Amino acid sequence: MTASRISALVLFIGFQTLPVISPAAEQQTVYSAHILQYVEQDKVYLLENLRSKVTKNSEKTVIDALLTEDGPRAVLLFRKQLRDFPDPALDSLSKARLTAYRQILSLTSESNRSVTQQSFILQFGSFSSPDNARELANRIAAYTPVTIFQEKGSYKVRTRNIFHTRKAAEAGAKSLPFNSYIVHLR
Repeated sequence: MTASRISALVLFIGFQTLPVISPAAEQQTVYSAHILQYVEQDKVYLLENLRSKVTKNSEKTVIDALLTEDGPRAVLLFRKQLRDFPDPALDSLSKARLTAYRQILSLTSESNRSVTQQSFILQFGSFSSPDNARELANRIAAYTPVTIFQEKGSYKVRTRNIFHTRKAAEAGAKSLPFNSYIVHLR
C-alpha cells in the first residue's frame, strides 16, 4: 500500500469512529448557568428573553415555573422538573423554591390562625394634634412600647403590645400608671 492510500484509509476509519452528533444535539445549548445567574440577580426580563431560546426540557420547565405568577402551578412545574427532567445544575434551585413555597404556606396558615384569634390593645388617648400625641407617647414609652396611630384625623396613642384575651389586656392596663381603655382589634 502506498502512503497516500494508508492516509486515506486512516482518515476513513477515523471518520467512522467519530461520534455522530445529530443536528438537534448540536443546536441544544445549555442555559442552566444563565438561569441561575438571572435568578440570583432577580432579572426576570432576562429569563423572559431566554425562554424562547431554551430547548432543554429541564430548563424550559424551570423557566416556566419561575415566570408563572400562579404559586400552585409553579410547584407543579418544579416537581415535574425534578421528577421527569432531573438536571444536576437546576435540581437545587427547584428544591429551594419548593421549600420556600412550603415555608410561605406555613407562615400564611399561622397568620390566618392569629387573625381569627381575638386581639386587644390599650389606648391611652386620642388627639387632634400630633404634638400632643407625641408628648403623651414619650411619657408612656418609659413603661411600655407605644405607637401613634392616625385614624380619621385623630392621633391615637396605643400600646404596641397585643393581648390575646380581654383579661390579659385588663391586667396590662392595671400594671401601668396611666389611664387607658381596651380596644378590640378586628
